[in-house]
Amino acid sequence: MVVSNLARIVVTIWCFVVLILTQSYTASLSSLLTVQQLQPTVTNFDELIKKGEFVGYQQNSFVLGILKNLGFDDSRLMAYNTPEECDELFSRGSGNGGIAAAFDEVPYMKFFLSMYCSKYTIIEPTFKTGGFGFVRSLLFLPPALLVSV
Repeated sequence: MVVSNLARIVVTIWCFVVLILTQSYTASLSSLLTVQQLQPTVTNFDELIKKGEFVGYQQNSFVLGILKNLGFDDSRLMAYNTPEECDELFSRGSGNGGIAAAFDEVPYMKFFLSMYCSKYTIIEPTFKTGGFGFVRSLLFLPPALLVSV
């Protein structure tokens, strides 16, 4: 039983300290576990080539030529037309008639991520190539690599 006012103040302070420490520990632990799950399954395109993974690209895009120059086998390249079709290919996975990664131009990847931001991420490196041109100023937008997390 706490009788004096000074003891009550000390007990109250200790309760807040314990509460803060418990919340800090819980937040750190959940953050640590979440960050582990958000790591991409693929880290670079060399890994995709070595493993023989299927890779997607947008139909009628110049990205197909870049992928062939990087060393991807034609039989491992799959075209898609819409963001929904790309998501479906990712959902199937490389071993089940889908893809492990997609290469596309940055604006299209940003649009895709705006639709499916919780499932995918863009990883480095982005490749510097001539993409879109605009009147008065020339803007080059490189293709990006999108992978499932």
